[in-house]
Amino acid sequence: VDAADALEFSADAFVEVGRQLPGAEDPATFFENPGAVQGALRAVAGIRFLCPALVEAVAPKVAASGQEEAPEGEASEEQTKAAADAKARGAESFKQKDFAAAEAAYSEAISSLPRGHGDLHTVYSNRCAARLQGGISGGAVAALADARRCIELAPQWPKGHFREGSCLRQLEHLAEATKAFRAGKMLEPDNKDWDKEIEKTEVLRCAKLPALGRQLLFSMLPELLWAWARGGDLEGVLSVQINGEFTDFGKAKWRLVKETREKPATASLRYAFQSRKDYFANLAANLQNPPKEGVAVVDLAGKPLKIAEINAFLQDSGSDAVLHLDVRYGGGTDKMAAVLCRVPCDECVRMFLGTRKEPEAPKNSIESVLHLQRTSGFPKALPRYIGFQAMPGDLNFPVIDIVRDAPSMA
Repeated sequence: VDAADALEFSADAFVEVGRQLPGAEDPATFFENPGAVQGALRAVAGIRFLCPALVEAVAPKVAASGQEEAPEGEASEEQTKAAADAKARGAESFKQKDFAAAEAAYSEAISSLPRGHGDLHTVYSNRCAARLQGGISGGAVAALADARRCIELAPQWPKGHFREGSCLRQLEHLAEATKAFRAGKMLEPDNKDWDKEIEKTEVLRCAKLPALGRQLLFSMLPELLWAWARGGDLEGVLSVQINGEFTDFGKAKWRLVKETREKPATASLRYAFQSRKDYFANLAANLQNPPKEGVAVVDLAGKPLKIAEINAFLQDSGSDAVLHLDVRYGGGTDKMAAVLCRVPCDECVRMFLGTRKEPEAPKNSIESVLHLQRTSGFPKALPRYIGFQAMPGDLNFPVIDIVRDAPSMA
């Protein structure tokens, strides 16, 4: 994770680049003899969130279409002239910012040329630009269809990928837009404009909730997964209280420094591992009688947490780490929001977690610490393990083992 940050990779960029590694197209063999990269890739790529606001929307399935084109065959002199005249009118209309007239003219050119004609990809590209600029309802979707027909006709022509990326970006399907621009860059690796388009798209993407959520987890991933695995219960839930703002911790450290010159955010964190039964008992009590601070009863979309939905989300979790993060989300207020997620944590992932030195058993009374836990999230059952972290800094977990340190309260 630190290496990815040093290379200026966000969580999403790490996954995209990882999927391009040799052999990654066949997961069965790619993860057969995993290293740290494969373990981290499996975990990050497999993150699942409960809150719909954290799930990135899938781009519309807009297929390329050539139905407007004239029947296949050799273009006649009349067809060639009609197409050329229409293209010239389209170019002039576009220059005059009459995008509707430009779209009509390019449509006429398309219908004049036989299916698969060598000039069609450029006409589709031009009509795509007119539709994208026109601002007409549904224009971006229609433009996307043109871009994909352009790519279908001329897959090695970089401009088609630029058109596709621009359409997807306007539709706010930013992950797919980045992929389109990367495809164009592969065809023109020396053209620096691709890097500008990718960066422009990634800046927009990184400000959206799904990317912020993945980046939050990515930055804490080794600590979160190690603490969950240390709990020793596949049915267990790791609850983490983050005394910091979600939008601050959802930004990659390198991007924060690069864009704002600010140092990475700092916060105190509490880790608590509990059985699933105890988790739901505490959750029910908190929802019924919310603590004054430190505990979330709504998700990032402001929707109240519902036990039935959470229970359904956790069904068949297998070896997935189950994480419940409460984090500030209120523009500088103390309001908390819950982030519930599942992260793959099978043997492939555990290999990259490494080992950690555990703190010694507390020598003094822990009664005051346990009392605080009962009033700040665990009214029905104390966690089996409790730990702390000051970010940026090392994780101390478990500081308290309730069975070891307070067996009468276990």
